[in-house]
Amino acid sequence: MSEESGADGEDVPEPAREEVVQSVLRALAEHGYAGLTTKRVAAQSDKSEAFLFYHYDTKEDLVVAFLEWAVERLSRRLAALDDEDPVTRLYAACDLLLGDTDDDLDRGINVAMMELLAHAPHNERFHDRLVDYERAVLNDLAGVVQEGIDAGVFRPVDPEATAAYLLMTTDGTAGAVMALEMDDVDAMVRERLFDYVERTVLAESVDPPADWQ
Repeated sequence: MSEESGADGEDVPEPAREEVVQSVLRALAEHGYAGLTTKRVAAQSDKSEAFLFYHYDTKEDLVVAFLEWAVERLSRRLAALDDEDPVTRLYAACDLLLGDTDDDLDRGINVAMMELLAHAPHNERFHDRLVDYERAVLNDLAGVVQEGIDAGVFRPVDPEATAAYLLMTTDGTAGAVMALEMDDVDAMVRERLFDYVERTVLAESVDPPADWQ
């Protein structure tokens, strides 16, 4: 790829971008980052390798495009919960962060993310995007907890510590379940996680949402 072109995919129309990032996702899940090439991305796509060479300088640029798309996708899904009450929003956010084992896209994204986490300590672009995303989710969860405390539906727990526990639990579970196909673990962690929320976070007079009872 040309070092002079400075191509980073910013000029790619949205439908084509969607096609490219999902092709990166599939190639990452199949070959890992070390085995990722433009040829392997093109093999997963309707777009030619020449198209990829024209719009992206390096395979790192392709991966960054995937990361930004995946982060935007989950951020939109979390933002869609904003109109819910704090109790429903907290349960739904945890459910969303755990992922859907029956959804091939959810599974593929989590497998690819686990692969990239291993490279994040050595790649500033991956590291910064993943940290910014995790911090944003952490702040969102802490905000939900604080909102519930203010509304009297949550106990006076530490919002930041509670959010950190929930995020790290969902992150770790999604990684093991999706990447290692430990689907039996998913149901067990969900049960214990929502039991924690009910016993530790919800106020005594508050019941879990109907879908989680």
